[in-house]
Amino acid sequence: MMTEESSGRRRGNNEGNQFPDRLLTVREVADLLHVHTNTARRWSDLGLIKSYRVGPRGDRRFRAEDLNSFITTIKPNLGGAALIVDDDPGIRQLMTDAIMEQGYKVVAVDSGESALEELDRQRFDLIFLDLVLPRLSGVEVLRNIKERSNKTMVAVITGYGDDPVALEAMSMGPLFFIRKPFQMSEITEVLDAVMRPKP
Repeated sequence: MMTEESSGRRRGNNEGNQFPDRLLTVREVADLLHVHTNTARRWSDLGLIKSYRVGPRGDRRFRAEDLNSFITTIKPNLGGAALIVDDDPGIRQLMTDAIMEQGYKVVAVDSGESALEELDRQRFDLIFLDLVLPRLSGVEVLRNIKERSNKTMVAVITGYGDDPVALEAMSMGPLFFIRKPFQMSEITEVLDAVMRPKP
């Protein structure tokens, strides 16, 4: 028996054979959308991607047609874009994965110069900025960001909360302040505060 699940509720399907034989798994959908499996499940629970329950365990499955509809009409409007500026490749990768899991576009660069080049190319809703960078300092990058648009939200990342450089950055507010070493939950909290649609 196959039932349709929409917004977390199941509804019986009396037309049985109308759906294609080949349904996509959660893992396949996550891979196609370049997100974590938990994100694909959450979008399904919210009714953003129509899903179906199949088999004796009620496994979640997706039709290709519904996935195509989601990709072309809904996903582009889910959220904005974030820029990560950090010279540590491990931190860049962790943050990139965390932001993509939430359904947002992300660009990661390793220097202040590269950050300014990206800012010339496109607009970002949120910038995660490490203050300690080679050559062009994080404070100089922050000053440049604020000169371009004081409305751009910046989350300053530093290992030295009371350092004069950090204090100088804070004086340029408003901004978020994340102290190293940080938890990924701190990143998602900032994303929620800046990117999530307000009711």
